[in-house]
Amino acid sequence: MAAILTRAERLARSVAVWDPHRDTAHASLLSGSGRSGTTWLLEAYSRAGRLRPIFEPVRPDLDARFSDLRPGRYVPVDAERLPSQEAVEDLLVGRYRHPWADQEASLNPFLRYRGRLIKEIRFPMWAGWVAHRHPDVRIVHVIRHPLATLSSQSVLGWVPERMHYMMAQPELVDGLLGDRPLRELASGDDATALITRWAIENLTAARTYGGARSALVSYDAAVEDRSELDRGARWLGIDPARLTNLEKPSKMSHAKGANAHAGKDPRAWMKRIDASQQAAAARVLDAVGLAEAFPVDGTVDREALQRWWERGGRD
Repeated sequence: MAAILTRAERLARSVAVWDPHRDTAHASLLSGSGRSGTTWLLEAYSRAGRLRPIFEPVRPDLDARFSDLRPGRYVPVDAERLPSQEAVEDLLVGRYRHPWADQEASLNPFLRYRGRLIKEIRFPMWAGWVAHRHPDVRIVHVIRHPLATLSSQSVLGWVPERMHYMMAQPELVDGLLGDRPLRELASGDDATALITRWAIENLTAARTYGGARSALVSYDAAVEDRSELDRGARWLGIDPARLTNLEKPSKMSHAKGANAHAGKDPRAWMKRIDASQQAAAARVLDAVGLAEAFPVDGTVDREALQRWWERGGRD
């Protein structure tokens, strides 16, 4: 019965959405690797800006219209077309409706949204195409320490299949990221593979929509100092003073590894990281130029991270 009620509620939320702006100027993207805190930011920014929250809509398993956008598929910024382009365009201009994607929307049909914030962990591989084609679309990218994402993904049983698919795309590995020794990484163990996936996603994002084209938010910095969220808020046209309820766990928090912003120890996840995982992270981070930004002790050098992002992930 609970599952039925949940499906019914999601459908009601999708029907109730009042999103009157049929243009890309009212669309913003929230991008980042999985388990990086994107849901927390979606909830915080949507509340503060009265934005329609659209939750991970690009799910080929739920909507066949996205069947050509397999998770992990890279699309160059200058590609003539985007796979599943019609569905993505409907998403950008607010025509798209789906109970899954609208699960965070208000049940109040009289709430008129000022815009829409589309949160998707698959964006890093092709949102550069959107940025190139639609310069009025704003992008906020969130990044979290790779060992923290590894800790969370391991608890949830994530597997490295997507990384292998990414590595099988020559246009990505030998083209866009050809100056990085990704093929030399020993990806036989799951830890290295999952961290390599994280690296490919964030490096692709930096090179296709990094720098002045977007705002970068460090999740790790935000759990230490909430003012880190201000840069993303301002980029989205939101008054940072309107950011509230930031201690509330996101809906994607899980019992065995709650998100750091909701706990007393922001680096409690380090207790689940062993020496071999730290060594794997060190190899990958060095390969993509992020060793300075993300020491393997779990800390973050925010200034080094920003420099890397502004350089488009290049030395």
